[in-house]
Amino acid sequence: MSAKTMTRHSLPSSSTPRGASLALCLALVAACSESERSAGGTGGAGPDVFVRRVVAVTLDGVPVAGASVLQGGNPERWTTDDGGRAEISIDPTIAEVGEMVVMAAHSEARTGFVYDPGPATPDPIEIALRRFDRTDNPAYVFGDPGEPTRRESTGQCAHCHGTINADWVNTSHRAAAKNPTVHDLYAGTVTAIATATECAAAGGTWDLATEPGTGASVSRCHLGDGVLPALNPGGAPAAFGGCADCHAPGIDGELGGRDLLEATGVAFEYGVHCDVCHRTESIDLSAPAGVAGRLGLLRPSEKPPTPGLGEWLPIMFGPRSDVPNPLMGGVERAHFHDGRLCAGCHQLDQPVLVPGAALDGDRWPDATLPIHSTYNEWQTGPLSGSPCASCHMPPDPSVGNGADLYNEVAGPEGVATGWRRAPGAVRRHVWLGPRDAAGSLRKLGAALFIDKTLAAGEVVATVSVENVGAGHAIPTGEPLRSLLLLVEAHCGATRLAPTGGDVVPDFGGYLERKLAGEDWNSWVAAKVGQVVRVVQHTGKFHDYVGFGPFGDGRFSAAEKGMAQERLVAVRTVVGVQGQSVSFDQPLPVGDVAYLGESPATLVDGAPASALAGAAGFGFARVLVGADGRRMVPHFLAVDVASDNRLLPRAKFVSEHRFAASCAEPEITARLVHRAYPWDLARERRFELTESVFAEARK
Repeated sequence: MSAKTMTRHSLPSSSTPRGASLALCLALVAACSESERSAGGTGGAGPDVFVRRVVAVTLDGVPVAGASVLQGGNPERWTTDDGGRAEISIDPTIAEVGEMVVMAAHSEARTGFVYDPGPATPDPIEIALRRFDRTDNPAYVFGDPGEPTRRESTGQCAHCHGTINADWVNTSHRAAAKNPTVHDLYAGTVTAIATATECAAAGGTWDLATEPGTGASVSRCHLGDGVLPALNPGGAPAAFGGCADCHAPGIDGELGGRDLLEATGVAFEYGVHCDVCHRTESIDLSAPAGVAGRLGLLRPSEKPPTPGLGEWLPIMFGPRSDVPNPLMGGVERAHFHDGRLCAGCHQLDQPVLVPGAALDGDRWPDATLPIHSTYNEWQTGPLSGSPCASCHMPPDPSVGNGADLYNEVAGPEGVATGWRRAPGAVRRHVWLGPRDAAGSLRKLGAALFIDKTLAAGEVVATVSVENVGAGHAIPTGEPLRSLLLLVEAHCGATRLAPTGGDVVPDFGGYLERKLAGEDWNSWVAAKVGQVVRVVQHTGKFHDYVGFGPFGDGRFSAAEKGMAQERLVAVRTVVGVQGQSVSFDQPLPVGDVAYLGESPATLVDGAPASALAGAAGFGFARVLVGADGRRMVPHFLAVDVASDNRLLPRAKFVSEHRFAASCAEPEITARLVHRAYPWDLARERRFELTESVFAEARK
């Protein structure tokens, strides 16, 4: 955008308390920058008098090559030569809307600048940079990000970065440390159970526990697996599973290896917040995930030249080199552009954590299991040229820059307020995902295609599920997630009975399961209206193309662990006497029978049902525990039994058969996302709904 076309928004009065605070902020920036202003020229000459200028940049007093030189508001960039010099072109029209500032940026120094380098300033224009101290400071206290309704102080990020804060405050990142589901899986508790009586009825134990966020000792229902009881059997907690390293990275003091229950105050309330991400100076992909090593946080340790800058000299790392505000101490880092920052937590290869358990060294020669592999999935996929932010942090053309300040206070664009950026250059801090209410990424990620044939009173539907939009596998991230393909056939309002074809695997959920040889007419949990789905194993395995060894040729089809199962029949429970159950038709012979539910209509947002054995299919990374249980939380994992999640541009084709009673049966296919396995959600009272990714009819 040309500087001549820039317009200023109307400005609120600075007489308000926040306006007064912003005015003080501007005054502080001016005071801190007096030496830079004095180093500049007098200005006042005609705007077209000077264009080409020479800038000399030193680092700790020595001319430095490779420094970036730029003018505030001018998109052009120049790089210093071996003598520390660069000849630049200054755009004088920027003076019409903002300050005339020349900056120099270097990877080892805060961005430096001089004001108004007019014709009275002799060449070269000199900018002296100083290396910042690379020692992380454990005495530093993480800053308060603030909220849209609480941003009175310049010590709160929201005070200046209102638009970004308003986006971030409702995200999963903000809630990462206080998420009750995370804490239930961490402590082995059920937050949704509030009384000892209800706890006992559920099979749990009502006992004292540490309350998340406060550290107080409170009574809670202990039920199911948890990181603390699983990793510390019979003893005081000393192993914490690395949970806090990503879910509560901003705990003051030592970084990494902390107990999640140590998160209080800002660390608990705000989880992954501004002062964590923008303290990340480096990324070491070979180190453990989170602040234990991969996220190289650098908390400031230098004393400031003036008390107004706080206890420590500010330093922030971000995607831009043109942030000279002394209250920020800006330093550009490439990992904000290329996805490596996301890899800090969204890539986790984990050894076995449970004491006494071990993994199969032949199957996993690196002695680790792939738990979260989103970054590698993207990095090795066809969309690796489009970083994570391309989809998960969409551009926001409604804002001029990340700080919003020139909308809020009287004063020119410049060092304190920033300069207006091109529309869309500022990205929203929303991190869209599969569980967002808008569902925008769900609608773009997957597609369904149906073919059907009709012969001899039977309709055969072939359904293709394709990952058409995601740059990583679907589902990705937390391995408790799954995608279920559900296929139905109708003649008008009549739902047709399935007669064969592929089925939803066991992780689709079941109330009870029985194998061949057991009494299939006796079910403890059966109720009238429920169904029993009978499934047959073919003895063969799906040879799908999955992630890592599940697709690179190392594993055979059998080692990929997805048995080919076929639906035999579905029978409805019509009578229950004790545990004796009668059905609308006799149960056929099969290898396994699942007692489940049969929702009349599946709609987006409906409560999840027990659907194992239903006509359809399923996609998941199935983790297995030492006791053989499937779809366990990752802290219990000793193996990955299968991983048939759909990689970018991949597809899977399934077949389904139904008894046809009309000439043109309609086939409906839906792909639904689940955040947790059905049985885990049922045990722990987690809210679980059917989130529709894609739908097709033919």
